[in-house]
Amino acid sequence: MLVFRPHQRDPEVTDFDAEPPLAEVEAIVGGPLRQVPGFLSIEYDCALRRCVALCLQTQNPKEPVNGAATILWDQALRRDMGVGLIRRDGTRADHLTGTVVVFFARY
Repeated sequence: MLVFRPHQRDPEVTDFDAEPPLAEVEAIVGGPLRQVPGFLSIEYDCALRRCVALCLQTQNPKEPVNGAATILWDQALRRDMGVGLIRRDGTRADHLTGTVVVFFARY
C-alpha cells in the first residue's frame, strides 16, 4: 500500500500479507472511502502495475491538494484512456485532496 499525503512527494510504503481491515484504511484516509475513477495503473519500482486508488468519499475543499497523487492519477488516465486531467490551456479538470492510498500486488 502506498500512502500519499498532501505536501509530500514520496509515499509511505506499507507491505502486508492480508487485506487490511476497512476501518484501518479509513483511519489512514480520514473517513469513508471511494475509488478514484480511472486510477487503475501506477508505475512503481521500475514496473507498471495494475492498482486501485482510494480517497475520501467526499472531497473537502478545505483539504490541501495532493499534488503527487493527482499527477499519478493524470498519468494513469493518459496511459489507460488517452486523456488526462490537464486541459490544453494548462488548467486541471479535477484534482485529489487529502490523503490517497494506492493498493497493488507486489510480486
